[in-house]
Amino acid sequence: MEPKLKIGQNIRTERKRIGITQEALAERCDMHPVEVGRAERGTRDLRISTVVKLARGLGVPACDLLRGV
Repeated sequence: MEPKLKIGQNIRTERKRIGITQEALAERCDMHPVEVGRAERGTRDLRISTVVKLARGLGVPACDLLRGV
C-alpha cells in the first residue's frame, strides 16, 4: 500500500476510535476540514509537521499514524 494511503487509513481509524468528525479533528488541529479529508483519503502528501499536528489532535504519538508504512 502506498505510504500516504496507509497514513490516511491510520488517521481515519484513530479519528473514528475516539468518535469525532473530520470537522472536529480539523478544529483541534487548526486545519481546514477539506485538508483532513484529503489526508484521510491519501490524496495529498503530508509534511511531517502536519502528521504531528494531526497526531496531537488525535491524542496519539505521531508514530501511530506512521504504523505500517
